[in-house]
This record gives sequence, C-alpha cells and structure tokens, in this order.
Amino acid sequence: MVVGGTPRARVERTGFSIVELLLVVGLLGIIAGMIGPKIGLMVQHQRVNKAAAVVSADLQNVFAMAGRQRAPVRMTSNSTAKTYTFADRKTGTVFQTRNLGPTSEYRLSTLTFYPVTVDMFPNGISSAALLVTVGSGTYTKTITASTAGFVRIVQ
Repeated sequence: MVVGGTPRARVERTGFSIVELLLVVGLLGIIAGMIGPKIGLMVQHQRVNKAAAVVSADLQNVFAMAGRQRAPVRMTSNSTAKTYTFADRKTGTVFQTRNLGPTSEYRLSTLTFYPVTVDMFPNGISSAALLVTVGSGTYTKTITASTAGFVRIVQ
C-alpha cells in the first residue's frame, strides 16, 4: 500500500494482548482458590496420621524399653504442652520426650492421654489400658494400648 508516495510495510503483531493475559491469570486465580483449601485439609490429615503413627511406635517401644531395662518405665503426658515423656519409674531418669504441639512438625491442636500416667513393666504388662487422641482441627485419630501391650490405631 502506498500512502503519500512512500511504501509502508505491513506490521504483524506477535504475542498476547493484555485482555488475553488477564483472562488466563483470572482463570488460574479461580482454580487456585478452589484447590487451596483442599490441599490445606490434606496436609492437616497427613500431619495427624503421621503423629498417630509416631505415638503408636513410641508406645510399642516403651513396652520393649521396660523389658530391656528390666525395670518399670513411666509414661507421663502433658496435654497443655502436647508432650509426653518416658522415664525410669524408680530414678526419674528421662529416656525420651516427644513434642507434638504447634512448635513441632505435626502442629497438633489436640493430644490427650487417658490416664495421664501409665507404668509399663518388664513383663510386658502396663498398669492401665491407655487411650490416646491426636488431632488437628476437626480431624482426630485414636490410639489404644491394652494392659498386655497391644498397641493399635483405631480410627
């Protein structure tokens, strides 16, 4: 095309317009808004499930520890601090303390032991059956330990 006697080259546009970019960014925002809460719930459930597995393993280990020590081991819990401790019943020497509260990787909002203190004896028997509840938000898991040392995650 010639305008005023000089030839003009036709300019081809490449790339995306601002409207197209805003549309794509808007769609990605909507998708992220729908998926975000679900991912948060999945992470919360994973933390509770892992904490339940850790508590279960620790309870099995304390029964074995009592047998190895050939002395009773006392398990004491603190629901406020979300911790529990295994110690020699006679001397009070602490073998292990586990923190499952907000400063740990598990970030539990609920950690309850019933009863609060239980003694595990070298013959594999405990002074009482134990019921432990771990949870975060509305999601909880329950761990039971029988007086005979059978530990399992119930729900």
